[in-house]
Amino acid sequence: MAFAIVTSLSFVACSGDDDPNVAELSDKEKQLQLVNSQYVKGNVIPIYKNLADQTLLLLKAVETLVGDPTDANMAKACDLWKVSRQYWEWSEAFLFGAASKYNIDPHIDSWPLDKVALQNLLDNDKMMDDIENTISNLNNGLVGYHGLEYIIFREGKNRPTASIPEKELRYALAVAKDLAVSCCHLEAAWAGIDDITSAKKALLEEVEIDPEDNFGEQMELAGFPGSVWKTVTLGSEQIIQGCRTIVDEVGNMKIGAPYTGEDTEYIESPHAYNSIQDFEDNIVGVRFAYFGQQGATSPHTQSVSSYIKSVDAAADKAVIDALNTCIAKIQAMPKPFVLNYSNPKVGEAVEACNALDEALGKAQAVLTK
Repeated sequence: MAFAIVTSLSFVACSGDDDPNVAELSDKEKQLQLVNSQYVKGNVIPIYKNLADQTLLLLKAVETLVGDPTDANMAKACDLWKVSRQYWEWSEAFLFGAASKYNIDPHIDSWPLDKVALQNLLDNDKMMDDIENTISNLNNGLVGYHGLEYIIFREGKNRPTASIPEKELRYALAVAKDLAVSCCHLEAAWAGIDDITSAKKALLEEVEIDPEDNFGEQMELAGFPGSVWKTVTLGSEQIIQGCRTIVDEVGNMKIGAPYTGEDTEYIESPHAYNSIQDFEDNIVGVRFAYFGQQGATSPHTQSVSSYIKSVDAAADKAVIDALNTCIAKIQAMPKPFVLNYSNPKVGEAVEACNALDEALGKAQAVLTK
């Protein structure tokens, strides 16, 4: 597979009007090939790079906290948890690829935390003595962002270090390292192992992770031999489908499950009181994906949005309007979510997510025309 991709890359790199590999693409496919490339280089890889960078900084902050458990050091760890958390929530607009294949999404972002299992772990001296080596094998309800969150936050505030047992800090350090490993894995699997820093390579080598994929190349070369996306259009459709997947999860699970009473324990980031920020960041991440660039507040010229607009301006406008409404409705929910999940404004946010999913569905249909 790797040979096929590299070969296709050489074809694209030297493409011209006489190149048969390019000539086989329709005008639509040529446009969407640029869209896919911009999406990878302008959105996915930058977000994963920043995510990995911030989790490494978070790891250092937790190491400092363990060595010197002061409230000032706790504040640094809590701040970095929120910073890295934002990049992760943005990235949930593209949970396909590495996050799915390697089960990284459930490993680092499952909730609610299994508090009974955590206490059993902390009470088991044998397991705690080897926690750094076994953390990656623990069930998903014990690791990731929410395992660390439980140790360093309480009721929306930084947890006073004087109240934290030494075992909990050692557990937090193991979780932080495992989290950093997972996020470096994501970057390497999309950017390529040769395009990450030596520090990240060393961390992955330490735990014997060697990503076999380069999902960035595969998406840029959708339709060429070796790509998991068999046509250029399917690559572009994946961008929108990734957006729809997280929009549906935010509306019907993250917000909807507590609101309807289906599961009032299914509340994300309850100890940091970060739930509503998580929801908003998910939808902002959808906007970045649709606009083709991290941080974008308007469409990149080579984005899904710009292509949809060129074919069906009304469909593109509907998505943008629905994005703006959805973000506004989420921002309007009373905080913290864990104490206000039954408020009527929460229901309005659910409806806004459903409307956004519908608009994205119509935009996705435009790609198949």
